[in-house]
Amino acid sequence: MKLNFLLKRLLAFVVGIALVQVAIAQSSVTGKVTDQSNGSPLPNVNVTIKGTTRGTITNDNGIFTIALQPGDATLVISSTGFTSTEIAIDGRSSYDVALSVSSTKLNEVVVVGYGTQSRRDLTGAVASVKGDAIQNLPVSSASQALQGRAAGVNVVRNGGSPGNAGNIRIRGTGTINNADPLVVIDGIPAGDLNSVNPNDIASIEILKDASASAIYGTRAANGVVIVTTKRGSFEQPMRLNVNAYTGMSNAIKTLDMLDAPTLAELKRERFTNDGLTINPVWNDPSNATQRTNWQDELFKTGTVNNIDVALSGGSSKSSYMLSAGMYDEKGIITNSFFKRYSMRLNSDHRIGKRLKIGQSIQLTRSNDNSLNTLSAQDGLIWSAIRFMPFIPVKNDDGSWGSSKASNEFGDINNPLFTANTIDADNVNTRLLANINAEYEILKGLKFKVNLGVDGNHYTGRNFNIIISDQTRARNNNSLDRSFSESYSLLGEYFLSYSNVFGGKHKVDAVAGYTAQTFDGDVFSAAKRDFLNEDPNQRFLDVGQTLQGIGGNRYYDALQSVFGRVNYDYDQRYLFTATFRADGSSKFAEGNKWGYFPAFSAGWRISNEKFFKSSFIDELKLTAGWGQLGNQNVNRLQYLALIGGGGRYSFNNNTVVGNTQTRLPNPNIAWETAEMSNIGLSAELFNRRLAVNLNYFDKKTRDMLLSPPTIGTVGTLSIPDQNVGVLKNSGFEMDLSYNNKVGEFSYRLGANAAFIKNKVIELFDGNFIGSRTYGRPNEEISRTYEGSPIGIFYGWKTDGLYQTTDDINKDPNISNDPRRTSGLIEPGDVRFVDANGDGLIDDRDRVNLGSPHPKVVYGFNADFNYKGFDLGLFFLGNAGVKIFNADRMQGIDPTYSFNMYEEVKDRWTGPGTSNSIPRMTTRRNNRNYRTSDMFIEKGDFLRLKNISIGYTLAESLTNKMGIGKTRFYITGQNVLTFTGYSGLDPELGYTDGNRQINVDYAQYPQSRSWTFGLNVTF
Repeated sequence: MKLNFLLKRLLAFVVGIALVQVAIAQSSVTGKVTDQSNGSPLPNVNVTIKGTTRGTITNDNGIFTIALQPGDATLVISSTGFTSTEIAIDGRSSYDVALSVSSTKLNEVVVVGYGTQSRRDLTGAVASVKGDAIQNLPVSSASQALQGRAAGVNVVRNGGSPGNAGNIRIRGTGTINNADPLVVIDGIPAGDLNSVNPNDIASIEILKDASASAIYGTRAANGVVIVTTKRGSFEQPMRLNVNAYTGMSNAIKTLDMLDAPTLAELKRERFTNDGLTINPVWNDPSNATQRTNWQDELFKTGTVNNIDVALSGGSSKSSYMLSAGMYDEKGIITNSFFKRYSMRLNSDHRIGKRLKIGQSIQLTRSNDNSLNTLSAQDGLIWSAIRFMPFIPVKNDDGSWGSSKASNEFGDINNPLFTANTIDADNVNTRLLANINAEYEILKGLKFKVNLGVDGNHYTGRNFNIIISDQTRARNNNSLDRSFSESYSLLGEYFLSYSNVFGGKHKVDAVAGYTAQTFDGDVFSAAKRDFLNEDPNQRFLDVGQTLQGIGGNRYYDALQSVFGRVNYDYDQRYLFTATFRADGSSKFAEGNKWGYFPAFSAGWRISNEKFFKSSFIDELKLTAGWGQLGNQNVNRLQYLALIGGGGRYSFNNNTVVGNTQTRLPNPNIAWETAEMSNIGLSAELFNRRLAVNLNYFDKKTRDMLLSPPTIGTVGTLSIPDQNVGVLKNSGFEMDLSYNNKVGEFSYRLGANAAFIKNKVIELFDGNFIGSRTYGRPNEEISRTYEGSPIGIFYGWKTDGLYQTTDDINKDPNISNDPRRTSGLIEPGDVRFVDANGDGLIDDRDRVNLGSPHPKVVYGFNADFNYKGFDLGLFFLGNAGVKIFNADRMQGIDPTYSFNMYEEVKDRWTGPGTSNSIPRMTTRRNNRNYRTSDMFIEKGDFLRLKNISIGYTLAESLTNKMGIGKTRFYITGQNVLTFTGYSGLDPELGYTDGNRQINVDYAQYPQSRSWTFGLNVTF
């Protein structure tokens, strides 16, 4: 009886389970999603229940299954690059959906100032780089990832030290002053890209011409970079994405130097050639024994580690994206590092039918140490190149090897000692946040508010130890500390309107008011004489002697009104008018306000009835003109500066008081850039090929320059004056082609920019100089009217003198007293008498070439087959010259250093060499002055990035309980093709914009390999 009861209960339970399973089976639907253009299945398509957060994605075959609940009425099918589709749930158990392509190159939506636009409706020059193209690259800054990916956008890095982001130049160097573009992050003008996690970025838009940039007026002369970070989507199920990679880096190249035996031989030869007694140290066998390759010792294996976690999702009312990341890079030189922690929260909310509110919060903290690699006195790499190869890294007793034994060994400290005893870092904490609201007043008319804050807190420290066992001794230790805080508050209020009248007249307009303040404090202090150098005692309070203390406060403000109207008639004729008025506290009354208009027009030729083509799908011609401003100069130069510490004499007594330290310029005003642009864009062959061509002409007027001074002004600093004119003009080309054959798809892209830079006017025909090079104090670069910025300036050469007869008959020195006095000898350099006076002097210096490339180009290719993907990205330039300043000293035997291995091919007698001078201790002919001997072609082609990945099949990941999973390997700076002899052909600015592409033995870029994993839950 009891057994029968249990059997009945068990049977009822089994039947119940079966009924539940049937009910579940009946309350779910399946389907297949395909590409409408070719019928191929689409994987990873989002399928959600409208009005809920429930959803799924299609598998590799485009198949989905989703459970239903009572009340579910609509399926939402969406995927990037396709038009979203809604399907009514009508009782069927299966649905087949074909999605149409919505995002071709010309149809994608791009972010412009204070709004968005379809690319096909643009009349200005706007480049776009999607976040997918720069994700998972082993770079600390998005600006590095941006390099070479858009025509006319060049990222110039002066060295590859960790955290070195480089300088962005849009359409060339637009001014001798600060030529950095305006960077706008989620609606906040934010200065730079360094603090943004590249994996948080959804897209980067670059506004290149005046008609696109004029909406930002005073700060847009050098272009605008608009960064949009990732956000969650409404009605999106919650997703967790984890991305992590780890890798290592190594030096790409080292320079070939003399080994110890050869060095000793050539050192002896110097003395013999000059008729001098050989210094005994060069006859010592110990100093002819090879012990150390200093570059190999200095360059070690670097590491990079990164992890990003992002949580996103949304309901019908709210969406969110929360991310956190850590990037940790240790460079190829000891104690060089960059570490960044980042956190971001973005959210959007719908309140009723008319009000939307959104916010973005980014908090980052970075720490880095930028090593000295630009000095020809104690730069780390400079020292490693020249330090004696017979000196050990460490002696047998554990002390560091040193060059103190003889002046013949040079006044350089052991570079390994220097690298290992550096104690310095820079910590920057940054908050970037905004809240925005949008209220729809009437249909098409919206009022928007954007309130933002950008706060920075910086601390820097540098402890210098006592040095007693190296040549460059330091008798006192010291600690330098610096602190700064800055806050920028932003308020923007604007109306936008969009409507179509009569079915053909489309109008989009925006107008508003914005104000931004910049408030900051700076403080620094230094003390020396620390009795204990223990790391736990390296604090200011422990120092015995105060070296200095100082600080200041600054405040700037901007106030602006702006407006833009876009008009589209019948999708054929486009017109845009923009105006902005900016007021700046940097300038005096009467010059505070600048006014910046811009106009552009477009003609969509392909929409004309007369246009018939079997292969051109879209064809558009655009033209524009506008004016932009630049206020990136020192503030308040219209006022005189008064400083303390001045000394006066009264009645034979010295009195300390205040004194004037800077003259005022009450007439100082904006730099104004005027730009014209003509563009042609097209899509061909069923929209597989996209072409974008642009020609531009930009002239920067009233360029702010500090004029040359004469001794009568004393020590007063001179304010900038509006006196210069600079012109940049060029041609840009962007091409892309994409196709799909079965399960194999690919995309090819190429871009190139041909840009000319020319200084039209300076003050009274004068030139602008730049920093000189190192120990020989050689001038390298100058800027003249009629030439590009920072041309190389020096002497031309014509080989070497082979015999005394060559010297006696040389017309270049027919009136040069050195010829008859024996100061010029066979094996010396023959310099060219440029002005024909028979004398080699400073008046024979000429333009030796331009450091600006004639063309900068990039090429990328992406391939996908089933779960495999391959990406290649190449970067290059051509028609560029580099001044190899390091080689200028590297082959110079008059210094007490090691030399380049190429000096083995020096001149030793008639016909032995016509390029490398003889060994000598004397500088009578100044063989190693600035000349074309050290000018090299800097052309290069670099495989900047290669990425190979594999995405696991969904059937496998479903069993594992996870979503999309991709493994990948990425290589950075993999291959370089160049004829340049230095460490790295990618060189940057070494004296603002006044000097570029001069090789000081900077920290080179490294080759890295990383291994990564991306998982979605």
